[in-house]
Amino acid sequence: MPSATRFWYHVMAIVTIVIWGITFISTKVLINHGLSPSSIFFCRFALAYVPLVLLSHNRLFAASIKDEGLMLLAGMTGGSLYFLFENTALTFTQASNVSLILSVAPILTTLIHKAIHRGEALGRYLMTGSLIAFVGVAMVVYNGGVVLKLNPLGDFLTIMAALMWAFYGNILKSLSGRYDTLFITRKVFFYGLLTILPDFIVHPLS
Repeated sequence: MPSATRFWYHVMAIVTIVIWGITFISTKVLINHGLSPSSIFFCRFALAYVPLVLLSHNRLFAASIKDEGLMLLAGMTGGSLYFLFENTALTFTQASNVSLILSVAPILTTLIHKAIHRGEALGRYLMTGSLIAFVGVAMVVYNGGVVLKLNPLGDFLTIMAALMWAFYGNILKSLSGRYDTLFITRKVFFYGLLTILPDFIVHPLS
């Protein structure tokens, strides 16, 4: 890969990380102003789904029922369940706690992948990089002053969110070689929106 192309991929990755980091704070603010976790998720995904349909509309379904089922699972684990756990956690605990705990998701993803594919060895650099990332997030979040305000329920929900993201990562890995990225993303957003609807029976859209 040319160095110039690699540079722009790194820039896009950094921009994505910055935007993702800001969402923890913005979600916390929205929750404090009365929006429910499921409402925040629905609005975010609905707004993003419209341009995704415009960009990827030629194909409706996956090649098989099995793959369509995997798309559904991806929409749940990386969409409705993940954000429901994360957003609900933010109602109980600090945004800094949530961001720190979620940084273990790459490690969980690797461990789940290893459990599924027992013949594959864990990459030394991958595990080392994941641990360094976790320590780095902790240093940035707490800025040298470790004042942990633990909330058992909030932290448990965050761990569940990290676990959902780990399953999501492994599901994507099984799909990414066979389908276009935009198609997978559109399906994930669709099934994410579809599977969050039952929550509105208990918590109406606000």
